[in-house]
Amino acid sequence: MDELTYHAILNRLGLESASPKTSADWLIHWRELAHVTSGITTEDPRFESVMRWLNACDVAFSLGSWDTFCEAAAEVKRVLGASAE
Repeated sequence: MDELTYHAILNRLGLESASPKTSADWLIHWRELAHVTSGITTEDPRFESVMRWLNACDVAFSLGSWDTFCEAAAEVKRVLGASAE
């Protein structure tokens, strides 16, 4: 189910009209992701899922797709059990 949701979010990238964000907005959220993922190792059973969602964040960032980025970031936090703000 996790992987299907991941693909659904990536497929939606071309359909959304992203609201432009400043570099500071992106940086704040990337730093938060860095904080919640620090300490994750390849031995952690959540590693694959976390990396898949971080990849979705990266693709969304590259395309300037803020809403998709935020959804993928929320999934990273969900997988890790971190609070989504």
